[in-house]
Amino acid sequence: MSQQCPKVLVVGDWDADGIIASAEIVYASEVARAFPVKGIRCSPELRPASPRTLGEALKGGCWDYLILLDIPFTQEVEAALDQLVGEGCRPKLYYFDHHKITIEKSAYIEEKFSAIAFVGLSPTSVLVKVFLESQGVKLTPRLKDLVSSAAILEGGGWLSRSSRDATEGMVKLAASMSKAINQSKDPEMWRKYVRWAASVVPFDLSLIAPASENEYESLVSKGLEVSERSDKEVKEAAMSLAMTAKTVGFVKFVDARDKWRRSGASALASAIYKMTKSAVALWTSREDGVELLIIRSGHGEAMRIAEELHRLGVLEDVGGHDNIASGRVRKGLREKELEDALRRASLSASGGRRPGNVSEL
Repeated sequence: MSQQCPKVLVVGDWDADGIIASAEIVYASEVARAFPVKGIRCSPELRPASPRTLGEALKGGCWDYLILLDIPFTQEVEAALDQLVGEGCRPKLYYFDHHKITIEKSAYIEEKFSAIAFVGLSPTSVLVKVFLESQGVKLTPRLKDLVSSAAILEGGGWLSRSSRDATEGMVKLAASMSKAINQSKDPEMWRKYVRWAASVVPFDLSLIAPASENEYESLVSKGLEVSERSDKEVKEAAMSLAMTAKTVGFVKFVDARDKWRRSGASALASAIYKMTKSAVALWTSREDGVELLIIRSGHGEAMRIAEELHRLGVLEDVGGHDNIASGRVRKGLREKELEDALRRASLSASGGRRPGNVSEL
């Protein structure tokens, strides 16, 4: 009698790293038949999520295996998992992630949720690749190229250094997936990208054309078009906002709440950073009214500043990486209060240097 296929839910972040990591799991389950159960071909259910929306993603079912990919372990994530367990669903949890907060909480996650946490500084897709290779899985050339592209886009971590051999075209394609998904927030489009990345069919980027009859190749082509438009919009907005930047401590502070109320705020902060050649704190607002502060730097100051702002009670649920971090701004916070806290936090993160040469950041 053949062994019954377990119910598997894969939840990945919306960005390229989350998409590629999810595709690796799909390949390992459906093609290699090596994970999460060896010898059985299972088609996992696929759902995209952010820390804020994980609770919604976990509704409507109970699974034997839950695999979380590239989702920082925030208070919202813990609450979502608590809710799932509280409803009587206790899946075997695998947690792959490279965000600082997850790395710091990995032992806690494993103990509280009887989970296996595979964490590190490398991009999540690189971590998944290393894990699957330890299980005897050989990835396709397409997946290997995409993982290398994610390593270049995300940066950081010793595991990623030997993986940075992707072509410029593939890196651009991987970036375009993030930008297209960021704009649409379409779960079905996200799943199609995952399926395309997991495909065993040989892929030649030079053959991609807008008029392609292949559904997945057409999706990739459209993603590249969206990416080009998005890059142009972000660059134009960054040029305008950079002119309004105010020096606060060691950072350039930009209030964009009334000027940018859509996705892509992290890309906008990075664009302003490149123009000002200084650490940037971008205050922005989402369409649902939630205000965020996104900090972008070049030498690891971003996360230190965000953590200090969290300690000061200005930011809630901080996440991100050394050079790009973000958090929800406390509701009702006044601009002067934020500036004062930002000044203190930036000076603390800089090690007490005098703010004479902001460009060093």
